[in-house]
Amino acid sequence: MKKVRTHYDNLKVARNATPEAIRAAYKTLSQKYHPDRNGNSAESRQVMKMIDDAYAVLSDPEARSRHDAWITEQESPTPVKENVGSDSIREIEFSTPVPGHINFYDLDEDSQRRIKERALGLNNNQLRIKLDGVIKNYCWCAILSLLICVLFLVSRDGPWSDNTTKFYFGGMTLLSFFLAKNIVWIFSWHTKPLKSWLLVTPLYLIKLQFDKISYWPIWTISDIKATHRHSYGIYTDTEVKIVANNKRETFHISPESAYQEFVNGLRTFDAHFRSAVNSRDLNYLLNNDDFFKVRADGVKAKKRAPVASIAAYTLLPLLALLAIGINYQEYADMPARHRPYYTGNPAPYIQPKLSPKPGYVRPDTAPNGAPWPTTAAYVAEYPQLNEGGLSILTIDNIQNDSDVFVKLVALKEDEANPVRFFFIPAFQKFTLEKIDAGAYDVRYRDLTTGRLSRSEDFTLNETPIDNGTRYSNVTMTLYKVQHGNMETYALAEDEF
Repeated sequence: MKKVRTHYDNLKVARNATPEAIRAAYKTLSQKYHPDRNGNSAESRQVMKMIDDAYAVLSDPEARSRHDAWITEQESPTPVKENVGSDSIREIEFSTPVPGHINFYDLDEDSQRRIKERALGLNNNQLRIKLDGVIKNYCWCAILSLLICVLFLVSRDGPWSDNTTKFYFGGMTLLSFFLAKNIVWIFSWHTKPLKSWLLVTPLYLIKLQFDKISYWPIWTISDIKATHRHSYGIYTDTEVKIVANNKRETFHISPESAYQEFVNGLRTFDAHFRSAVNSRDLNYLLNNDDFFKVRADGVKAKKRAPVASIAAYTLLPLLALLAIGINYQEYADMPARHRPYYTGNPAPYIQPKLSPKPGYVRPDTAPNGAPWPTTAAYVAEYPQLNEGGLSILTIDNIQNDSDVFVKLVALKEDEANPVRFFFIPAFQKFTLEKIDAGAYDVRYRDLTTGRLSRSEDFTLNETPIDNGTRYSNVTMTLYKVQHGNMETYALAEDEF
């Protein structure tokens, strides 16, 4: 009869030992071989793991019963033989490992412990490569949160057009979605058991991500290709593509040296595996098969609702859209603090050259006798009124080839009172500041032709808000342009 090494042998107890005897043996051996008492050597850690594994099985009646059944099967005179799967692999007494995907929480306790030890690096018989971290997600959360705040504040500066409405709502939705994605990653990183690792073990290539496990027997890997990726001459990561079980898989690993370690690890463990198969070393295969119980006992996957993900991907966009919706209700129709009521950069409309009014001669001085300024400016000796406000008005004469004498006229009921007097040469513009809120128009004389014109009425507004005052900033084009921002009308002398 064939004799196999069992957990009873590892704990140095008889196969019919009582639970008390098993517990006493475990205590004695763990005191003797504990790494803390043996300089934390690799050998002591390996022995301690073997002792822990044995006790975990033998202290659990159900697991011990399965182990006893396995011993009986292995020591049977007519063992069941199966083909492991490769041309160079002989038929041995071992269930064929296959690729698979499984959730950590669907594993039995012993398999969970084995996988957790590998994820934590407590098993030295493996190669562990970090796939992803969490620092960049924290950075993205900070950047996206800042962009959301900026978009929220900018949206308070009305009015909103159809395009800005789409931009605000669409931008807020996208930013909140990507913020939720990074928050979910950070939450999973800190709450799930496995982090994110690529493991090369004696029998498997294993990918761990939070609570999801994917694994491929190493002898099913038929092709490996790598691309070392750089950005602006700086190494970023290595993209590794493998073909396992006739399916392509892709991983991103770093640093650059990790790829060579990855290849060397696969070669080493593949050689050990083939040697174990050829020598019919069943113990090597069983001791290193992290998913033996998954195949032997089967796993019933449980449905789990990703509550945290659903909450993040639902609540964050909803809150962001609620905030932008509040701004829409409050500010969509409100004039901008820093944007003129009339905007645009219209193309000039070329109109026929007008001849001077009959008998008109360009005056050498302003009507009050003051000389014309040499550049755009207020005319001397005229009063400057309505100076207690915040609003701004820019008179644009850039497209006019004539100098103009301009008056800003305040409109109140049936009265029209000039409050500012200024001169703008041809091809220049002039800005008036600190204008009181109210209704106004602009009246001006073309000093080349003597003709008088008046703009349409407009209103300058000042509105208190939480962090200051929203005021008007208006730009008016005097010379007529196609689709211009102001209509102009002829004006009689007594109205100027």
